[in-house]
Amino acid sequence: MTVVAFAVVVVVSMWIGGSWGGLLADLGRRALDGKGEEAMPSVGSGGHAHGGGPPAAPTGPGQDGGTITIDPVMSQNIGVRIAEVASGPLIKTIRTVGTVDYDETRVRDVNLKVPGWIERIYVDYLGAAVEAGQPLFDFYSPDLFAAQEEYLLAWRNRDKIGADFVPDAAEGAQDLVAAAHTRLKYFDITDEQIEELQRQDQPQKTMTMRSPHSGIVMAKHANEGMRVELGMQAYRIADLSKVWVMVALYEYELPFTSVGQRATLSLSYVPGQALEGEVIYIYPYMETKTRQAMVRLEFDNPGLLLKPGMYANVELKATLAERATLAPRSAVIDTGERQIAFASLGEGRFEPRNVRIGVETEDGMVHVLSGLQPGELVVVSGQFLLDSEAKVREGTARMSKGRLAADEPPAMDQAPMWPEPAGSYFGRALDAYFGIGDALARDTPEKVWARARVLADAVAGLFAAEIPGGPEFWKQHPEAVTIGVEALGLASESDLSGARLRYANLSVALADFVMATGVPPDFGTTVLKLRCPMVRDGQGGSIWLQPDGVVRNPYFGRQMQECFEERTVLPVTGSTHSPGQHESSRDMP
Repeated sequence: MTVVAFAVVVVVSMWIGGSWGGLLADLGRRALDGKGEEAMPSVGSGGHAHGGGPPAAPTGPGQDGGTITIDPVMSQNIGVRIAEVASGPLIKTIRTVGTVDYDETRVRDVNLKVPGWIERIYVDYLGAAVEAGQPLFDFYSPDLFAAQEEYLLAWRNRDKIGADFVPDAAEGAQDLVAAAHTRLKYFDITDEQIEELQRQDQPQKTMTMRSPHSGIVMAKHANEGMRVELGMQAYRIADLSKVWVMVALYEYELPFTSVGQRATLSLSYVPGQALEGEVIYIYPYMETKTRQAMVRLEFDNPGLLLKPGMYANVELKATLAERATLAPRSAVIDTGERQIAFASLGEGRFEPRNVRIGVETEDGMVHVLSGLQPGELVVVSGQFLLDSEAKVREGTARMSKGRLAADEPPAMDQAPMWPEPAGSYFGRALDAYFGIGDALARDTPEKVWARARVLADAVAGLFAAEIPGGPEFWKQHPEAVTIGVEALGLASESDLSGARLRYANLSVALADFVMATGVPPDFGTTVLKLRCPMVRDGQGGSIWLQPDGVVRNPYFGRQMQECFEERTVLPVTGSTHSPGQHESSRDMP
């Protein structure tokens, strides 16, 4: 392990803080004990080694001597610009277009419960605004007229019946009044109309039908003079004080969407005004042709600004992590097979790094899973010229060795045989990692934190153990530092979503390490690498490791435990076959 690598460990441990941060700093100290390495640089409060700028991450395998030196004047001439790798919240933003629709829970029908004729109409056009209790039309019905007469007859005789020889007659008269009153109510006659009927003491030819609630008339079938039948819909009234907005999201966007999530709506033709709403429902099925699922949002509608049928711009934001490593998207060269960034070491020196990136934020930053650390400087312009220079030097170096790259032995032939106690620590680390994955699959965060501490201890022991190759081994496998960093970060996470994000970073680093070194032969079980395509946007999913057996997806917990798309068998240390036996499966829910 180089001094530069240890500086990375110290900086990250200072960021994590606490006793577990001290443990990670111990990893580097143990790796340097008795190895004849140079003295460690002092680290100031800003996390930078004094006298050398920000610390550089360890170089990966095959990158020894890959540093490029360019005269500062030449760097300026070719337009090389640098920016700092930052640490901050990881926010995923989804932008889409939605359609305004009625809130189905606020739609009411006005139906007729007796046949008859409409004598006069008061609300006579679509789109009219009505208030609760407002007259809609005057209605004549023989059945309704007879019901009025029955009520008045019972009302007039309510106090006249009560002879001594019929003691229950008075009570029966009151029951007749109540029954006639109820019948009128069932015909949608209001209490105020019944009281007016009592005052006039004679039935009315027509009764006025009133609106059951406030809203906008969205359907009208009533006209003056028309005959209406029992059950006919006269009006449909919708309350537009709240509206729904329907949006279609692709399947890779659904992991970043949840019920209760805040949403922002804006109209392109009303600049400067935005409405706040929330996600109220995610439909449990998907369109097979478009690979989209519908999501329902709810918004208040002041001034009836939003009208059903409108298109609106919708923005959803999801905070995936409170703290993550972020680099400018322009700093990463994506070759299709790998992603490369150039770290600036100062004094015109640049180092190519293999990096893994995750979610891209709206401000042009990307989440760096491995390869860079906060505080480092990366090239954001002119890196293609540096990449060309690096390839020329790599080709020259291979020619000077007298052999072609194709003649080099595979990485697995160079893996150590894991002498004790290193093999035991490695096995203990795998067991702890498997325990973390099982706890995430069961949605039990307290077990995640406990197993993460065990994993950090095992990695510390692995750093301290004797391994063939000595410090050169750790220089070739910088992902081991990432494993320790993410294990300690996982032990301090306060919620499951943050734990799953760190677990994804940990899984990438551990998979790289195991693919390069192999599983200890005496571990006793086959180790699989699986991929879930529904995790992480823009990366084609995420991976995890687990022992051979029933698939237990750690990214969705009990919701989708058997979700996976690809399965790879990881090699055993010392094996000569090509790393990983690949299988494909479509056991998707």
